[in-house]
Amino acid sequence: MNSAIFREYDIRGIVNEEFMIEEVYDLARAMAYFLVQAKSSVKTVAVGMDAREHSLAIKEQLCRGLLDSGFDVVFVGLCTSPMIYFTSYTRAVDASIMVTASHNPREYNGFKISLGTSSLWGDQIRTIGKMFGEKKYITASEKGKYTEEPIKDEYIAWHCEKFAHLKNMEMPFVIDCGNAAAGVVIPDIVEHMGWKNAALLYQEIDGTFPNHPADPTVEENMQDVKYALETTDAVVGIGFDGDADRMGAMTKEGCLVPGDKLLAVFAQPMVQKNPGMTVVYNVVCSAGLGEVLEQWGAKSVVTPVGHSIIEESMHEHNALLGGETSCHFFFRDRHFGYDDGIYAMFRLLELLIESKKTLAQLLEVFPPKVTSPEYRIPCPEEQKYAIVNEIKGLFYQKKQFQISVIDGVRVSSDYGWGLIRASNTQPVLSVRFEADTQENLNHIKEEFVVVLCNYFDQAYVREHLNM
Repeated sequence: MNSAIFREYDIRGIVNEEFMIEEVYDLARAMAYFLVQAKSSVKTVAVGMDAREHSLAIKEQLCRGLLDSGFDVVFVGLCTSPMIYFTSYTRAVDASIMVTASHNPREYNGFKISLGTSSLWGDQIRTIGKMFGEKKYITASEKGKYTEEPIKDEYIAWHCEKFAHLKNMEMPFVIDCGNAAAGVVIPDIVEHMGWKNAALLYQEIDGTFPNHPADPTVEENMQDVKYALETTDAVVGIGFDGDADRMGAMTKEGCLVPGDKLLAVFAQPMVQKNPGMTVVYNVVCSAGLGEVLEQWGAKSVVTPVGHSIIEESMHEHNALLGGETSCHFFFRDRHFGYDDGIYAMFRLLELLIESKKTLAQLLEVFPPKVTSPEYRIPCPEEQKYAIVNEIKGLFYQKKQFQISVIDGVRVSSDYGWGLIRASNTQPVLSVRFEADTQENLNHIKEEFVVVLCNYFDQAYVREHLNM
């Protein structure tokens, strides 16, 4: 295994190049060792897997390693990551492991791990990597027991009951399952809910993702949704990523909505019912989100990027809502508090029905800003953190900016801001800009070009910043 697979929030890499299937058995034994060290009473582990081509082979080696470590394994089937989280809240399991690489391309795979209902991240993931390298294993006196107990029916029933008021809804809309794990449950949900006007795209499970990558926050991946919105009476489009913990939404006019704007849409009615409530979001989000939350009387907590960090911060601050620009949404209001793209879909549909407004009309609450997409500059995995750290030092020398280092470096002025950070999931630098005018946005971009040219060719930088 390449040490780079032990990332901030999960274990993830290119299969048989960084993430070696033949070493998964030993990695599973190291994960078992970690779990017992963290909590000695751990005995039963739920395992699920997404739709990728190699997920079954990885799952087999994972289960074998857990069973030989003395753990009982409950396999809940082909599922979304939120379905394994749902298992942690609704069944008597001590830990859970999901075989997935989320939104990454087809050649990636890995693990998301939870102890109880808490996701492992940061030093916990790195400790597992260290234990794997040191061959720390459990010598079990007795092999564990393997059972298969699919969670699909319970998961569907829970959602259909919670949103029974949306049954037989006539609103036309389109859902893109991306040939990924969402296809396990979305067709059945649509049937159970009696949504006769819901059009499904790519609900067939195919881990090669033949139509487009399963990442609905990328405009290119939502072109089929956009076409359906243009050519049918569908009023909103919805897409899911590879493990359906994220939901992307598109307006009738074909505008792909960033997660921070959608978070404001979710927040407004919740703040009206829960005055003074806390909302948690990450440092990539628009300044406009903080402005409207303050205007509505809500409290803001800003965190580094990462679903595990949002989840942990929500518990710490007793927040009812959390989210990221990448369209992870967390509800602790009428839900358990983990990120679930399918649950977020239900909440969005509910808002559209109850408000009698279009998504574009709901988005009018957001203050006007000129905001860039989140640009991704390819950068070697082993160099990206060092480059961001050096850029931080370069910006500290520019006295005209206020600097935030919550995650990477966010450089702010009176007219806007720019952010650069190392992605925790891919070998890229993630960059975003926002300003009050296009001219000022271009000015901030140029400031970043200057520092980035210390590490990359200028033409390369301008190409990736769409300049």
